[in-house]
Amino acid sequence: MELFDFHAHVYPSAVAQKATQSICDFYDLTSSNVGTPEEKKQIDEQNGISRCLILGVAVEPRQVAGVNRYVAAVAANDPHFVAFGTVHADSTDTLETVSHFAGQGLRGVKIHPDMQKFSVDDPRLFALYDWMQGKLPLYIHSGDPRSTYSHPAGTARIMKMFPRLTVVAAHLGGWSMQETALPLLGPLENVIVDTSSAMSFMSGELALKYIRAYGRERVFFGSDYPVGDPALEKRVLFSLPLTDDELEHIAYLNAERFFAGM
Repeated sequence: MELFDFHAHVYPSAVAQKATQSICDFYDLTSSNVGTPEEKKQIDEQNGISRCLILGVAVEPRQVAGVNRYVAAVAANDPHFVAFGTVHADSTDTLETVSHFAGQGLRGVKIHPDMQKFSVDDPRLFALYDWMQGKLPLYIHSGDPRSTYSHPAGTARIMKMFPRLTVVAAHLGGWSMQETALPLLGPLENVIVDTSSAMSFMSGELALKYIRAYGRERVFFGSDYPVGDPALEKRVLFSLPLTDDELEHIAYLNAERFFAGM
């Protein structure tokens, strides 16, 4: 069965190992991956992953332009990749930055509130969220019990304020706090979730519970490479007692329809 990896990160070869290690340190994890697009594509070819969404993240405002140029160039140079750019709440030109995304070939906006150190419902982002309604999706690293920056309650608040905004809440709605996220995000039809850094950290029974709670059309397969292992995430997904129809939607059909509609 075809696979579309809806959550990955890649970096220039000169800094990839350092960037990967930095993220591993942030989450107290280990990874044998380097983090380059060349490595990711090779891993994808070995695992039947036909396309991959790469997500840019700028830890500091001064990195935004460079990160966006890089992920846009990776996607422009290889149709295997699709790219989302990033913004930072401390920047003064977030709306101007995102208004140029289409010209850069970027298909959405990714934020990682915990690493960027601002709340998902920071008022400085409200004008941007309003502008993005019906135009570009927002991809959020969702959930971290160590802080409130990416708490799913913040995502629920912005969805009430901007109901036409499409949001991807990563990690089955909330990293390490899926149970908290479900009643907050489950009822919100414009919120979809990915499976990255989630299924491999819980029992198959629990993974199945969350997947079916959100529904087959709102769950997208993701690996969280380079910290995550695409081969492992694939094995976990295919080990679950999902129907063929559920598996087809999660593995690739949802992602293909997502981008076809943009």
